[in-house]
Amino acid sequence: MSTTGLLFEHNAFRFHIRCPIFVAREWFRHRIGCLTGDAVVTFVNGNGQTGPGLRKTMDELWTMWSEGEVNGHALSLPVAQEVDRLAAAGLSLRSIARDVGCGRPGATSHLRGTNRLRDAKWRVRRMRLRVLNEDTNEFGVGHICDVVDKGLQPVYRVTLADGKELTLTENHRVLTHEGWKKLRDAVGLVGDGGEAKMTRPCELVTNGVVAHRDRQWLAAQRAAGKSVGEMAADAGCSYHTIRKWLAVHGLTFERGEAMRGHEPWNKGRRYTTGRRLTPAHSEAIRRARSGDRSNFWRGGITSERASIARWTTEQAPRVHQQYDYTCQRCLAQGGKLHAHHIIPVWLEPERARDLGNLITLCDDCHRGIHRTRDSELEFAERFASFVGHVRDIPLRKAGWRLTGRPVSVVSIAYVGVRRTFDLCVEGPWHNFVANGVVVHNSFNEFSMRYAKATDDFWLPDPEDVRSQVGKPGAYTFEPVGDALAEETRDAMREVYEQAYATYERLVEQGVAREVARAVLPVGAYTEFFWTVNARAVMNFISLRNSETAQREIRRYAEAVETFLAQKMPVTHAAFVAAGRISP
Repeated sequence: MSTTGLLFEHNAFRFHIRCPIFVAREWFRHRIGCLTGDAVVTFVNGNGQTGPGLRKTMDELWTMWSEGEVNGHALSLPVAQEVDRLAAAGLSLRSIARDVGCGRPGATSHLRGTNRLRDAKWRVRRMRLRVLNEDTNEFGVGHICDVVDKGLQPVYRVTLADGKELTLTENHRVLTHEGWKKLRDAVGLVGDGGEAKMTRPCELVTNGVVAHRDRQWLAAQRAAGKSVGEMAADAGCSYHTIRKWLAVHGLTFERGEAMRGHEPWNKGRRYTTGRRLTPAHSEAIRRARSGDRSNFWRGGITSERASIARWTTEQAPRVHQQYDYTCQRCLAQGGKLHAHHIIPVWLEPERARDLGNLITLCDDCHRGIHRTRDSELEFAERFASFVGHVRDIPLRKAGWRLTGRPVSVVSIAYVGVRRTFDLCVEGPWHNFVANGVVVHNSFNEFSMRYAKATDDFWLPDPEDVRSQVGKPGAYTFEPVGDALAEETRDAMREVYEQAYATYERLVEQGVAREVARAVLPVGAYTEFFWTVNARAVMNFISLRNSETAQREIRRYAEAVETFLAQKMPVTHAAFVAAGRISP
């Protein structure tokens, strides 16, 4: 980018946009606040804990989103080549499957070896993203709804006092001790490129500290009237740990506060039956309830089969934790899970209590494998390499609650032009943790997951109802007749009314809004805030206020250009004189 182009990034616009969802999807391609591909995004497991295996770079997320992930069910290259040879010889797929030993259900759909990669968007959407609750300053879980490639942009590397580093564009918003700010404003960046330098102190909110060690969090809990036990439950630690850190921070409960506990309803009451048993009487009762006379009697010695089943059930939590609660056959996560013996017990009894011989399966896969001995053997052969994966390690306890912690920025340096990416995050908190720093995306959209949708839908004017003529890449749009235009508008009204009525009924019946919203069409209106600089505004206008742009978003682009002309008339005039091309 030229120096002239960088000058336009000193100015910023903040638009409040209200448009149909299908227009918003086009708009979201024009975000400017972005991170480089090596930024590491933090994900967590079901307990809120993270680790090296749960982290993904922006590059990896983009690859999963745009290309997919390696398909473990795909044929190996030699087998795929043999399949192609047999197919060229005229054999049927069923015959080929039998000849190359791919007789598993559905194998014929994979025989050509074209499924090296499989769609992974569903996995990215289900991954637990660490986000910050900006009301409580506590970290929770959110979900990604889009990954965006923003191309080459100039970026800066920020270094914090604790050693954390993050490379991002100057317009990306970061959470500071003073609230959300663009990086340039947060550090008072002066100059451009290699001449840029920070002119004001700044603290960025980072991954933070565990809540029970955070004085601010403990003080807020005390002020809310929480007892020590309630604080311990919220923080995910023990009662005595909370007592310790209250003392460390000088927040110990006074004697008169009685530890803010709950007084038992029967405090001070005394109970007695008035019945006294002699030792001989107690012994007679014990003999009458022992052995096969006990109501707990189950016939004596437990069978070996029942004993193995009980042991397997006891080990299941450890097995599922090490497989991240994911069925290893169909890769479905969560639901009803079973710990399954990879090598069947009837085949090798000595492996019955071998922890490494267990694997996580969902209920459907588990029942399918146990249908016949052949299916059990087929599974054992296919997953033989998984034997030994599960180790005898302690179960992880639920993760401690984390709170955000501000850390000072010590330096900022220009590193050149790099490929950049951004995430779109669902939920009330549109932020995520990258390289341990809390960052935001450049769009903040109204969420129908937490707020009730309105019955507001886009309806085209009669002259905007058009037909599509021509081949892909060379379409032209022609107006339709008045009768068809009105028929189209009536049909859309009918669909909107039915969809919203269904949405309201589902919500009233107790269905979660995040599920019920799926019935609403893309013609529903949404709202979002767009924070953008002058250069990006001109880029948006150049692309969207043109003859080739979709008519609906073009009208919004015309309105955006009106604002640019009003607020920056000299810049707008130069933009028009330069052929409406963004610098």
